[in-house]
Amino acid sequence: MTRAVITGVGTVCSLGVGIDALFDGLEAGRSCIAPIASFDASQFDTRVACEVMAGAPDLNWIQTHLHSSRLAEYDRRGAWRDRKCGFALVAAQQAWRMAGCEADAALVIALGLEQAFLEDFGPMFGERGIDWSAPRGEGIRIRSDVDLSARLITDVLGLNGPVIVNASACAAGGLAIAHAASLIERGGADVVLCGGADSMVNPFGLGGMTRLGAPSPRNEADACRPFDVRRDGLVIGEGAAMFVIESEARAQRRGARILARVLGYGSTQDAYRVTAPRPDGLAAQKAMVRALQRAGLAPDGIGYINAHGTGTPLNDVAEARAIRAAFGAHPVAVSSIKGAVGHLMAASGAIEAAACLLPFERGLLPGTANHRDKDPLCEVDVIGEQPRQEKVDAVLSNSFGFGGQNVSLVLGRPQ
Repeated sequence: MTRAVITGVGTVCSLGVGIDALFDGLEAGRSCIAPIASFDASQFDTRVACEVMAGAPDLNWIQTHLHSSRLAEYDRRGAWRDRKCGFALVAAQQAWRMAGCEADAALVIALGLEQAFLEDFGPMFGERGIDWSAPRGEGIRIRSDVDLSARLITDVLGLNGPVIVNASACAAGGLAIAHAASLIERGGADVVLCGGADSMVNPFGLGGMTRLGAPSPRNEADACRPFDVRRDGLVIGEGAAMFVIESEARAQRRGARILARVLGYGSTQDAYRVTAPRPDGLAAQKAMVRALQRAGLAPDGIGYINAHGTGTPLNDVAEARAIRAAFGAHPVAVSSIKGAVGHLMAASGAIEAAACLLPFERGLLPGTANHRDKDPLCEVDVIGEQPRQEKVDAVLSNSFGFGGQNVSLVLGRPQ
């Protein structure tokens, strides 16, 4: 069997730019929850987030982290209006440079879909509500095309392979990695640049999530508390994580440093409710079992689980039940990094897969920021606020999205 491996990684999140910033922040047990600074959130019930920066990532910010003669394309298309575009571009070039790739690559990227800000609807509001008959030129001003981040990456890095945009909610980042690994395994591509980028830190995104009741109602530094008995909601984060994935044989031939092996993956659908997980966690359990089966591992072969762990009342209990059902009595360590970097939505599975490299690189299992009082209903071994020092050979990462979409990834230590 052709084995897919990771040879490059790039990240942008509230802990900083680059994989070392992510590792350093997780090693220190930091949490980045703070008052929103990129726009005036005083009129919203939720006023905290895990931001990368205040203000949109303009060309100067991009130039600080990325050097390319083709950056004018970024400015010309007005991509600065969409925060995730800049994050995606910087993370992609980090991964590409780390891997030292020079060949054409396929691109599989996960992206959030909201494209407009709340104020963009202003011209359509009348005395009786929205006037849908308003001329098109006076209606919604779309900030970016759905595939703009993908097109920017291919333009700036000069990629000529096929482009696949994945939009499967909060499972999208993990599914992008699984899709990339499957392309490598079946010979559909020689090398794939994959990952996710998203930002809902804007009035439209924040307003929509608040209407759903998903964010914590407390505007405090510990607003997101995964698996804690006091948890009451998520905190929105933003950023990107990108990976270069190729076959193990190809990486060895060119002398590339292998960061991890993609051992397995599994995906299922709850078929329950759009915004609530199946309470018994059955479909999530099946995703984990399928990932283990594809990896050829028994439950005791996994040394750490990076949970989806949103810090919401429903998700954490359902996920804990799913883990218990999939792993039985095996005391596997579990943590969530969402208390540290927030919920990156479509990019959450990607940034969390990047965090899963920490055990291989530094011998540390990430902690669960703001977790202080474990919920007895979450019957799993939750790592507290500080990381746990332990050597493990394989880890599993869960990502569960709206619509009941589930994906589990199994990553292995490089041989």
